Amino acid sequence: MSNQEILLRNQYIAAGDPRISELCVEKLASSNDPLIRRRIAENPSPPIQILFKLLNDEHSDERLGVSFNPIGQRPFLDELVADNDGDVRYGLAENAALPMNLIQKLANDENPYVAQRARKTVNRLKSISWAA
Repeated sequence: MSNQEILLRNQYIAAGDPRISELCVEKLASSNDPLIRRRIAENPSPPIQILFKLLNDEHSDERLGVSFNPIGQRPFLDELVADNDGDVRYGLAENAALPMNLIQKLANDENPYVAQRARKTVNRLKSISWAA
């Protein structure tokens, strides 16, 4: 394994650690590697301003990663549901933890793949609540 690969592996591991220092979060949130930035986006410890920065990342995976972050969920989700990239909305459409009104909004998305996936999620949630 090369030194570069070891460095990236260690950064990836650190980016997912909830005990990561704020200084490391800031450094890794600006990494050239999108996988590192995605891990930071999913990590519950970054300050809100870092999550806002990642919410506007050029890569859709990083923006979608913010949707899995337990900090400040609702404001981020409202913005992500309206994301210009269909891949972000498609990823959100299968998230059963998304508030129902946002899933229903995605069920009416202009992208038929997003809309279909959201409708499947709505149906899955209805069948689970019926069975409970």
